[in-house]
Amino acid sequence: MGSPQRTQERDEVIMQVDNLYRTFLARDDIDILNDVPDILAAGLRLTSQIFPRQEPLDPVPPAIPIASNSYMLNIPIEETDAEEPVTDAVEEYEVDEDDDEASEHSMSSSNQESQPLEISDSSDDADNSADEETTGYPIYIPEGSPVGFPIESPRDSTTTPESSLESTPVGSRATSPMRCLPTTSAASRKRPFEDLENENSKAEDEAFSCSICLDTLTNTGMHKPACLKCGHIFGENCLQRWFSVASNNDAKRCPTCNRKGSARDIRVLYARNLVAVDTSEVTALELKVEKENREKNLMHMEAEKWKVRATYLDGEVKRLKTMVDIDLLKKQAAGPTSLRQCIKKINVCKNSGCRVMAYNKETMMLVVSQHSESSLFNNSHVIRKMNGSILELSKECIFVHKKQIRDIAFHPFEHNLLASVSLDKCINLTDVSCNQLVSSIDVSEPLWSCCWVGDNTNMLVAGGQSGSLYYIDRRYMKLFSADRTRKLGCVSLVPISPSKTRAFIHGGFMKTRMDFLSMFEQNPGKDIHCYTETELPLQGLWTNTSYDYNSNLILSSAKPSGPNKSIRHIVSKIADHNVEGPVITPVVTFYGGDKATQLSRSCLVPTTGASYEDTLACCFDEKSRSVKIFSVNQGSNIHNFRVQDDNFLDLCPLTGLMNGGRRILAGLSENAVSLFTV
Repeated sequence: MGSPQRTQERDEVIMQVDNLYRTFLARDDIDILNDVPDILAAGLRLTSQIFPRQEPLDPVPPAIPIASNSYMLNIPIEETDAEEPVTDAVEEYEVDEDDDEASEHSMSSSNQESQPLEISDSSDDADNSADEETTGYPIYIPEGSPVGFPIESPRDSTTTPESSLESTPVGSRATSPMRCLPTTSAASRKRPFEDLENENSKAEDEAFSCSICLDTLTNTGMHKPACLKCGHIFGENCLQRWFSVASNNDAKRCPTCNRKGSARDIRVLYARNLVAVDTSEVTALELKVEKENREKNLMHMEAEKWKVRATYLDGEVKRLKTMVDIDLLKKQAAGPTSLRQCIKKINVCKNSGCRVMAYNKETMMLVVSQHSESSLFNNSHVIRKMNGSILELSKECIFVHKKQIRDIAFHPFEHNLLASVSLDKCINLTDVSCNQLVSSIDVSEPLWSCCWVGDNTNMLVAGGQSGSLYYIDRRYMKLFSADRTRKLGCVSLVPISPSKTRAFIHGGFMKTRMDFLSMFEQNPGKDIHCYTETELPLQGLWTNTSYDYNSNLILSSAKPSGPNKSIRHIVSKIADHNVEGPVITPVVTFYGGDKATQLSRSCLVPTTGASYEDTLACCFDEKSRSVKIFSVNQGSNIHNFRVQDDNFLDLCPLTGLMNGGRRILAGLSENAVSLFTV
């Protein structure tokens, strides 16, 4: 009696489940055929091919009870992007396979652990279908499973969809496959994009970095992107270096795919969308640094070369100096190797007009006064320079005075500064290095002589035609004082340096007037232009005075006058310190001819330190027309230079210059300079 009724109820339940299953599959437009397992397997295979494998889905929340004795699995429906893949999860649940009675008993029992969703009447189909669309689909929970167990995707299960479907037929009572909507979360949606970004960044690193040196590619320089026939991209210089170090042709292969290649296969890429690091400024700076380094290295090499050359030259100079010293010692022991003679004569001007000379041993410069032959200087008097080292006269002329120059003197320390006095009543300072007149001052009478005071190098003293003295400070070019007299002219002024071992302690100068010899010594503690004059006990008609500091000798020349019928050249010595005041002692007197029509200047030639040398007194003798050489130590005339038709007005020793072991003497005539070895 009860069995047919149970059969009918079971059939109705099975029909309702079958209708729900068909409705569920109709949503995805899947036709239900008799061969259901094959169609599901094909669909799953198609789904796995279309959509990539994803991470396992999040667990489904527990079911929410709908009725007192039934549960429904709540699967929320979330909106997904059109581009995001969707995977339908198909779950299989087992149904208890008891007999009809046990099944009916389990459905009606209140102590069962899981209840199926009650199937309501046709009037409730619309409500149930609406609930199915919004909340989920009714499924049978397997017996023994906890409430809210997770639903896994068929792809994540250990068994394949084909095996699971073939193991349990669709029409059997034991299985009832159901489909549910996929559940997605923010993490599951974000993960594919992260994977895609990682893949893109990896591809970008591979595309824009060189796999040989692992450095980024640049758009300029030697590391521009270049490829081989196989298409792999590297830095250009890396590829060239890769093929250059290969031992043979078989070893020349692509570093990535090992395909054969060569340096001829290298192609620089100029792709439109290629993104490379902009290193133009860095490359320019590197080139600049490289250029600077090259120049620096060249400078260092040049400096080292000159250092080596300087070392070599220093050694050569020392060697030559040693040889010269040895030769000098030999010459000093053996005496001079050449004869006394006139070695050179240099014409200064065509007409007569030369008067005085001056020599600076520091610069080896000899200056000569002459009458200008050029109309540019308006018939004035100029100064000519001569290089003493080569004994050549310069063509340059320095305009200084309008009338004849009577005396010139170099500054003792500033060797380019030259003082000159003339008959035009002017005192001039000239810079011979630039041939320019520095300053000038006028006085009231023609001037005959000048000198720099020995104790004060800023003080210039000039002697006038009437015997007056004029003191000028060259720092201001101002006339400080003047000792005016109406006597004979001051023919010579000689500076005397201070010395603690001599009677002339404080220094000053020696004045030679034609009728009077005196020495001026500075008064300590008074003005710079205050000097004490001391008369020297020598009588004569004086023409010139010269002084040698090394030997402390004074040469004074006098014309024939009174009882003295010939020219006298008196050599005197300044007394030592134990004698009070500047006192001189005559040493030797040399005599010349009885003719002296001009105020000719004589001189002392100092020694150079050789043992065989002696201080010489040189003068011109008009009667014999010769230049006489006297030895102070021997006290005699040792040599005479015969000259023809020349009147020597000035004699000047070229200190420091030697020729054949002999000293050089310069003699100035009216139009030429003659050089003698004495």
